[in-house]
Amino acid sequence: MDDQVFDRYKNLFEERCGKIRLLDLGEDSVRYDFFIALSDIENLKPCDIQLEYSIHKSAFKERLNKNSKRKEKPQIDLVVETEKLKLNFEFGLFRQNSNEEGSINKTARTVKMINDMVRLAVDSHFTKRESYFICVADDKMLGHQLQSKMLGKFPSDYEINKELIKKQKEKKTSDFDDRFLAVFNDLDLTIKSKIVFNQKVEAKLINLETRIIIWNVKTE
Repeated sequence: MDDQVFDRYKNLFEERCGKIRLLDLGEDSVRYDFFIALSDIENLKPCDIQLEYSIHKSAFKERLNKNSKRKEKPQIDLVVETEKLKLNFEFGLFRQNSNEEGSINKTARTVKMINDMVRLAVDSHFTKRESYFICVADDKMLGHQLQSKMLGKFPSDYEINKELIKKQKEKKTSDFDDRFLAVFNDLDLTIKSKIVFNQKVEAKLINLETRIIIWNVKTE
C-alpha cells in the first residue's frame, strides 16, 4: 500500500482535531478519515471499500449456542478488494475518557489490540489479504506495558504467540474472543506486527501527546 495514504490520513485527522476536541471524537471518525485518505490516494470507487465485512468462515469457530437463531457473522472494520489491492483493516482509539484527570484501563486496550491482530491474522491466512491495525493513542496509553513483559511497551513491534495469550488469559483482564483463538491455536500461528507508521498528531485541540500508529500484521 502506498505510504502516501498514511500521510494523507494524518493530515485529515489533524484537520479534524483542529476543529473538534479529541475527547469528543469516536472511533468512527478515526475510521472515516482513513477511508477518505485511502480512496483519494488509491483512486478507489465507493464499491471497492467494504465496511463491517464478514470474516472468512474458516477463520473462527462458532460458539454453537443452541438458543441462537442466527448464524454468527463476526466482521472486520474495513476490507478492500481490487485487482491491485487486497487489504484488511481494524481500528482502535485509545485515549483519555471524559474524566480528564482519571486513568484508563490500559491493559484492556492492549488486549483489544491483540484480539484485533489475531482476527486480522487468521482472516488473512485464508483470504491472503494484507492486514493493518490502525490506532490513534494519546499519552494515557503511550508507554504502557503488560505486567508479564511479554510484549514491548506501547507502541512496539509485537510478536504474538500461543504462550503470550495463554499467560494473559490467566489474568483478570482477559477478554479474548475464543472463536478466533481456537483457529489461531489449531494453525499454530505466530503473529509478527511491525510498525510502519508512527507520528505525532499536531492540532490545536489536542491536549495530550497523541500519535497515529499503524502496524502491518503478518503470520508465520
